[in-house]
Amino acid sequence: MKLKIKNYLIIFFRFSLTLISFTLPFLFIEGAYQNMILKGHYLWFAYFIFIFFILIYQLVKTGYYELIQARIQNEKLIYKNLLFFRKEIKIKNLTGYKNGIDDSGNEFITIFNDKNKKIATLKINVYANLHEFIIALNCKNIGNEFTLLQKIIMKIKKFFTEK
Repeated sequence: MKLKIKNYLIIFFRFSLTLISFTLPFLFIEGAYQNMILKGHYLWFAYFIFIFFILIYQLVKTGYYELIQARIQNEKLIYKNLLFFRKEIKIKNLTGYKNGIDDSGNEFITIFNDKNKKIATLKINVYANLHEFIIALNCKNIGNEFTLLQKIIMKIKKFFTEK
């Protein structure tokens, strides 16, 4: 069974955005040289470069865990991360999956291996046959996946309700 993508334009846009983000620090350095470095605003310059590196890291990390091509063949899950990294894992080595909702309100499913390490994140609005694909993996639901913002909100809520 093969995982089918609803709209390849979404994948192309996200991949292009990730590649374009690598040029942000260089464009900023070129534009900010006259206005920031020559005027001695080194702290602001370092701050903006740091923000750009965090943005690049976040885009690459989210893009890495989203599967582009995946199929089940001979009791193995064969998939590619970031269009380049081809990996395969035996289906019996999958622990299960977790459901979640990201900060934009889109539902997703995260697949974990037997070492409780995230293998992939599958967004429901991107794939056409996601539910059939999960059923074919013979995975069980092992809980809910929370985003970083959701975890922070839960910790704050827990802090105030315990007092």
